[in-house]
Amino acid sequence: MFFKRFFTKGLAHYSYMIGDGDSLVVIDPMTDVSIYVEQARKANMKITHIFETHRNEDYIVGSLNLSKKTNADIYISKYENLGYEYGTKIGEEDIFEIGDIKIKPIHTPGHTKGHLAFLVTLKDENYMFFTGDALFFGDIGRTDFYGEENLEEMTGKLYDSIFEKLFPLGNHVLLFPAHGAGSACGGSIEEREFSTLGYERLTNQALNVSSKEEFIKKHGYMRLKPPYFEKMEIYNVKGYEDLNEIILNPFTIESLSDIKDKTIIDIRDNAAFVGKHMPNSIYFGVDNLSAYLGWLIGTEETIYFMADNLPDDIVKFAYLTTRRIGFENIGGVLGSGTIDKLENSGQALASIDEISAKDYFELCQQTNITVLDVRKDEELLDEDPVENRIHIPLQLLNENMGKLKGKENIVILCGSGERATIASSYLKKYNIDSKVIAGGIQGLNSLR
Repeated sequence: MFFKRFFTKGLAHYSYMIGDGDSLVVIDPMTDVSIYVEQARKANMKITHIFETHRNEDYIVGSLNLSKKTNADIYISKYENLGYEYGTKIGEEDIFEIGDIKIKPIHTPGHTKGHLAFLVTLKDENYMFFTGDALFFGDIGRTDFYGEENLEEMTGKLYDSIFEKLFPLGNHVLLFPAHGAGSACGGSIEEREFSTLGYERLTNQALNVSSKEEFIKKHGYMRLKPPYFEKMEIYNVKGYEDLNEIILNPFTIESLSDIKDKTIIDIRDNAAFVGKHMPNSIYFGVDNLSAYLGWLIGTEETIYFMADNLPDDIVKFAYLTTRRIGFENIGGVLGSGTIDKLENSGQALASIDEISAKDYFELCQQTNITVLDVRKDEELLDEDPVENRIHIPLQLLNENMGKLKGKENIVILCGSGERATIASSYLKKYNIDSKVIAGGIQGLNSLR
């Protein structure tokens, strides 16, 4: 039997290849599909089936691309009519024999109405289970995509899926979800490599309930939904163009006048951006691109990467991450030596004002300040040493800019300073001055 898991860094997405004999199945492929074709070539096997657990919202799925390259058949859920323009609809009665293994779809609604999970049996014994977004390592899938009016129903369906359909398959069954830690499709997914249904039953805190009613009360709530999710939902029923070729046009300082009014995303490290950056550029460390870019920048905008002296692999990672979440218009990259060349040519550079934790406490004694706290709701504590706080999670900064109108002496707080730098650069683009508390809440708490 052949098995391989693929992790899409930045999106915390898992996809899988499994097969036997000459045939391979791919489950929930990512957008750039050449990796699966290459893996099949190395294994001297043919990709014959492509399964989707559900319509994904957080990335563009690669099923149609992969099918065009391999002539593999695509299979989707028959339990929800979403207007798919590709794929064969399947249900629990359909069993696929791939060599000595059998793959059985199991309808597991909750995250979505038509959600499928895939049970693999080997020699007629339950062996492994691809749970999609129904059950994660230490967490469960969100149930709020159908609106607040359907929360109770969808959360109840997820309870039934987990407790009545998944767990009876056996504690020994290996668990393979569609996402790992950091995904927007789960709140507290744990960072680990493997699990079983039995281990999740024993340790998963999301499942630590005594009844279905308690489960609904615990998990039936609305969560933040990035604006780009709606675009992903459209792409993932129509299919999407190929994303295997990386096209990054280089820009020199002589051509900067052509893009000075465009959206420039600085993907260098935090310290480099704080020290020197192009005016009106917005900071996004590469590890934060998928988490926050789609909240603050519209996917229809043309963006340019300020990469300066970053290695090619990091620049390519930034490109792929943004394309995977629907940013189609990547204008180019400002590469090696750009910052030095700008400075040497006499052009003005900008910087971010930082204050230490000690400076913050001294500033609180001297003047009235406004603390813009961009952490998530669950990160805030009553004992935080913060005065005159305006809480706007970074994801919601764009739609809450009005709350900062007329505010002076704005200092921005997050966990460590990373998100605060993003927020400060975003505010500066809109002519709102601010300072970043270096070290974030960690620094403040160290001086209490």
